[in-house]
Amino acid sequence: MTAVDEARSQAWAAPWPAVALGVAGALGLGAWALAATDPPGRLLTGLAALALALSAAFGAFARPRLRADDDGLVLRGVSGRRAWPWTRVDAVRSVRMRRMGLPAAYLEVEVRDEDGGEGGTERLLVLGRLELGTDPVEVADALQDLRARAGRRRTSGSSAHQRERPDHDEDDQHHDDPADGEEPGRGA
Repeated sequence: MTAVDEARSQAWAAPWPAVALGVAGALGLGAWALAATDPPGRLLTGLAALALALSAAFGAFARPRLRADDDGLVLRGVSGRRAWPWTRVDAVRSVRMRRMGLPAAYLEVEVRDEDGGEGGTERLLVLGRLELGTDPVEVADALQDLRARAGRRRTSGSSAHQRERPDHDEDDQHHDDPADGEEPGRGA
């Protein structure tokens, strides 16, 4: 991949240290669950270990979580990958809010699936800092830049195509077409 291609294709995923910390936490909680003597504590600790192990596995195998290039977005999840071209991405924004008294930012992406209907099924993708491995505000800015560049490329590509192939005038039709019911060259 050239430097130009790398600049146009960007990917975001959970950081490896967070995944490793999740694995270590799951192992620690699993050991605690095995050593626990009370059944309710063993059950709760075991469930927490299982949840942390599943989260770490998701962070390790769903990589990269989000990829974007000049063609569109690709989101990777448990059930595989989903791709949307930029023409099916309606909005990209970052949202800041307070969660449990602490400031948090999220990336929101509105997309439409192709259902064969009029507009398709609308989806709202919400990704946080841990899933992206960086500040969602920076990711939103990068996605908006890629989306704008893809729109300019699409617009300039279509105008270049129009310059290569000039439009036909309505007066430039064949009047001697035998499909009209008349023989060519004979007027009414």
